[in-house]
Amino acid sequence: MHLKERTRRTIRRYELASPATRVLVALSGGSDSVALAHLIAELDAAGELQLVAFAHFNHQLRSSANADERLCREMAATLGRPLIADLGDVRALAVREHRSIEDAARTARHAFLERARVECGADVVALGHTKDDQAETFLLRLIRGAGARGLLQQVVAVDGD
Repeated sequence: MHLKERTRRTIRRYELASPATRVLVALSGGSDSVALAHLIAELDAAGELQLVAFAHFNHQLRSSANADERLCREMAATLGRPLIADLGDVRALAVREHRSIEDAARTARHAFLERARVECGADVVALGHTKDDQAETFLLRLIRGAGARGLLQQVVAVDGD
C-alpha cells in the first residue's frame, strides 16, 4: 500500500485530523521530515487537512546546520508555505542544565515547536521519524512511566509499519 494511503487510513482510524485541522510540519531537512512535508502538502491539496506552515529549529550542533536551515527555507518556499525558524545554543543549554545534548536538543526543539504552533495558529504539529527514532521515543516514554495514552501516541505514530 502506498505511503499516502497508509497515512490516510491512520489519520481516519485515530481521528488525528479533519479537513479543518490546521497542521504545522516540523522540518529538519532530513529525509524523514522532507518526506512528511511532501506528504502533508499532498493531503492539503486533496482537502484532507490544512497545511499552514513549516517549522525549523537550528540546534547549532552540526557543521551542516546552516545548510539544513537553507534547505528548509527553500523547501517551504517551493511548497508555498511560510517557514518559522529559530536557533538555540543547545550545547550551552545541556551544560547549564546538566543534561545530555540529546535531551537538551529535544527539550529546546519541543518548546520551539509549541511556540511556532501558537504563532501560526496550528492545531497540531506533525513530526517525521524513522523507525529508530520511534523506538527511542517509545523507550523514553516507557522509562518515564507514560500511561496508556502516552504509549498510544507512539503506537499511532508507527501504525502500518
